[in-house]
Amino acid sequence: MRILTAFIIIFYTFTSFTKANDINEFEIEGLSIGDSLLKFMNFDEIKKAEENKNEYPDSNYIVIFYNRKSEIYDDIEIVYDQKDTSFTIQALTGSLEDANNYKQCKIKKKDIVSEFKITFEGSEVYDDESEHAFSKGSLTDVTDFYPKTGGFARVSCTDWSEKAEKENFWVDNLKVSLGSEKFLLYLNKY
Repeated sequence: MRILTAFIIIFYTFTSFTKANDINEFEIEGLSIGDSLLKFMNFDEIKKAEENKNEYPDSNYIVIFYNRKSEIYDDIEIVYDQKDTSFTIQALTGSLEDANNYKQCKIKKKDIVSEFKITFEGSEVYDDESEHAFSKGSLTDVTDFYPKTGGFARVSCTDWSEKAEKENFWVDNLKVSLGSEKFLLYLNKY
């Protein structure tokens, strides 16, 4: 029931931005691309969160978890350049854990994608369902949107293999992600 309620909230959150097309106008828990993380966390909180960071290869980009309680998401990930003293948010991801329910996730994803097609009208859209690039035996169903104004939005479902779930304690999930043009250019190198 919690997943269904969260989905409804996510769905209606995005409908209020119909045809905005600018990735910076969207929010995940009040956070937007281009915002300074210092508006939401003080310096000490950021440094504490960095103790459990993940780093992108060959860059200064890091991922931290936003530790504020969310009524919508199980986790919120924030990406920024750790050398940026303003802590400008370059990417955000809200995720909902949905253990062993890949088919249901894909139904929810389809509804969000339909709304995004209206919201990001005129965007380039790419769909792909395939084996996860970093986890053999795991599946991922991804739809990417590239608005004319730059940046990206992604809606995805991941069905981790039993091995990945046991070894890494990963849980199947639905994710909504937003990213800046700057971060997209970095990702396109790989």
